[in-house]
Amino acid sequence: MEFRFKTDFLSNSYRVDFSMGHEAFGHWLLNELGNDQAAIEQLLVKIELIKTERDVEELIEGRDFSLTLTEEDAIVMANSLHLEGELPQGEDMSHYDAESFSQCGIEDFESMIQSWQEFI
Repeated sequence: MEFRFKTDFLSNSYRVDFSMGHEAFGHWLLNELGNDQAAIEQLLVKIELIKTERDVEELIEGRDFSLTLTEEDAIVMANSLHLEGELPQGEDMSHYDAESFSQCGIEDFESMIQSWQEFI
């Protein structure tokens, strides 16, 4: 997963760019987590705990996107997809909009959150 963080000095805001297939992480990062240092710290603690557990899943529901953490993966999904039903099993997720669903390994996700924390 590749990403780049930017500061928009004209609007005094942040922008993020994520590699293809990971765009939903950018929407989640800006709209759900934002620059709240306390929330970032809490998330990093949850990630550390999740990585040591087996068969545990943590769902963090946001306004527009929800984050699911397991010991292996981080998944961001638009809440509107929850209304459409369960996700299919397997690799074929192509019919889901890339900006509505993204998945990566928990270590990559943790590294991205740490980079975001340092950036802001």
